[in-house]
Amino acid sequence: MASSVLRSLRWRATISIALFLVAIGIAIRSVNYEVTREILLRDIDTQLWTRLSALQTRHLFAPETLLGTDLPLPELTLPDVGLASDLEPSVAMRLFIPSAVTARPFPWFAGAWREDGTLLAALRLPDGISHGEPWHGPMERIRTTADGKARVATCRGSDGTVLLVGTPLAPLALAMREALWFYVWTVAIAIPPLALAMWWILSRMMLPLSRISRTAETIAAGDFAARIDLAAADSELVGMATALNCMLDRLEAIRISQARFNADVAHEILNPIHGILLQTDLSQQRPRTTDELARTIEHCRALALRIQKLSEALLALSKAESTADGGLARLDLEPIVEEAATQVEDLARARHVTLLVDAQSALVVGNADLLHQVFVNLLANGIEYSPVGGAVELVMAQAGERVVVRVTDHGEGIPADRAEQVFERFFREDPSRVTTTGGHGLGLAICRSIMRGHGGDVVCRPTPGGGATFEVRFPAALSPPTGPP
Repeated sequence: MASSVLRSLRWRATISIALFLVAIGIAIRSVNYEVTREILLRDIDTQLWTRLSALQTRHLFAPETLLGTDLPLPELTLPDVGLASDLEPSVAMRLFIPSAVTARPFPWFAGAWREDGTLLAALRLPDGISHGEPWHGPMERIRTTADGKARVATCRGSDGTVLLVGTPLAPLALAMREALWFYVWTVAIAIPPLALAMWWILSRMMLPLSRISRTAETIAAGDFAARIDLAAADSELVGMATALNCMLDRLEAIRISQARFNADVAHEILNPIHGILLQTDLSQQRPRTTDELARTIEHCRALALRIQKLSEALLALSKAESTADGGLARLDLEPIVEEAATQVEDLARARHVTLLVDAQSALVVGNADLLHQVFVNLLANGIEYSPVGGAVELVMAQAGERVVVRVTDHGEGIPADRAEQVFERFFREDPSRVTTTGGHGLGLAICRSIMRGHGGDVVCRPTPGGGATFEVRFPAALSPPTGPP
């Protein structure tokens, strides 16, 4: 249960905000507590000073009244401010400073001493005050006693006597405990409604995410055309929704491309298989001569070689897409290009095509085996589509910080509007030439996949005077790329 709560963004946000608000409430209540205590102390000091002034006046104008053991001061002093005022405390005052509005009798005591310490008069003096020496403390001051139990105000009379008025602080401590309890239970009561309010607000705020989740569920159920409604998305989520829609569009394109690719693979494999089955069925229908059987076997072998060649191309394409970004190292491109040219020399001689290679040392970052396959495919493709007696040229050059290799033929060329299509899987410019060339339409797709895995690319450009030029571009940096773009 705890784990599921912690994994819920809504719960975590609700708990975090609730704790934050509780912390703010505690901080505010702490300030209220200190302010309340200061207000009460100031009220106590005001009343103490007023009573001390009354005692000083009595001592000045009627000193004989101080000689009794009981100090008859109440009739000469005003009542507490809270009891005398007609000002009704506001609701805010009752909520935030409840102790300051509670009317309580003001317990206080008083005393007068001669300079020799003889007690002249006393009114409810505590033992610690009546037997002490209050005149040793600061005069004309209000202070808290050393034991912290009372607040006293002292001054000197006209004949050197010491006058004192005070109040015990126990009622103040009681009032502050009541205030503290009030603050605690009000904060505790406020937590549940605050948490519920935060839950409701967060639930409303997360409705757009719920809509996105429902869209994802719709897509998972098979409706691949569903997209996030950008018009209903909040401005903060528009960027994310747009990125998700673009990702979904890309995934849809990949899905369609993969389905088309699977269909093309099935078609390419089924054609030679059907041919083989047809030849074997015909051979079984009637007796054949040795020459006819030999031709049938040769034809079946040719079809089987087509299947083998296609399978090898599919494996090469899979390897190019899965490992092009791994095993990359700094290497010299010149020996790779020369080895690829050597590998296709026999094909060039058979086609009566001249192979011209202008290789030079150039440092690149890549996989030697995969790059070798790129140049073998491009050279073989140029030879196959070159006229008899033509030439295929391979030239290495430096374009700024980039290494560029151009493979040029002078055949029929590729129309500009199909320059990108030739890199699609199973694309053939002239389907009628499948039988004569044995092509499967994967060579250029493999080349582009390998080069993009190396952080570079392969592009097709028309050759001046006719033909096609395939330009292999390597990245400028001499550090391994992080992966395919």
